[in-house]
Amino acid sequence: MWVTGNTPCYQAVEKIGKRPVIYSATGTHAMYAVPGSHPYVLPWGLLHDETDRGPLWDPLLNSHSYTYDHVNDTLRASNHTPLAPTNWFYFNGHWGDKSYPLSDSRQYRFAGQYHYVNGPLGPRFKNLGRKRVCQGNGQCVIKHWLGGEGRTRRWKGVGRGEEMTEEDRRRFVVGDEDGGVP
Repeated sequence: MWVTGNTPCYQAVEKIGKRPVIYSATGTHAMYAVPGSHPYVLPWGLLHDETDRGPLWDPLLNSHSYTYDHVNDTLRASNHTPLAPTNWFYFNGHWGDKSYPLSDSRQYRFAGQYHYVNGPLGPRFKNLGRKRVCQGNGQCVIKHWLGGEGRTRRWKGVGRGEEMTEEDRRRFVVGDEDGGVP
């Protein structure tokens, strides 16, 4: 969940009881901690996601829970939902739709940036054994409050979607170049 390029801590987000409220963007995979317009990549909000308070959805009503052994790369259904499927976790491709072509009325491009891009790689590629939320290139900022953020952070070098690292390719893709579920 992102707030203009940052991630909020649990204490900062709106809650119903102890459960955080998250706003889904219209037509994308994006989720945000606050409703409204969420610009990204380009200045002046030219590319942006929209969220609103819309219908309240309780994800616990149809959820599955799991345990994950990151050392052995093994996902198991938990005791709460023992029949939950696990093969989805081993999919090596991009999740969600492919980037819409420019001929699709939902897609637009400005300065070489497409609004809708390929979905992200799945959770298996998110360093699930990490010790800290922030990792990698030092771009992560954990917000302890929402609002009063000033200028939206701009990300340089944003391309057409997330790509698998060579390390992940060696670790997870063993003769499975089509990205299918083993």
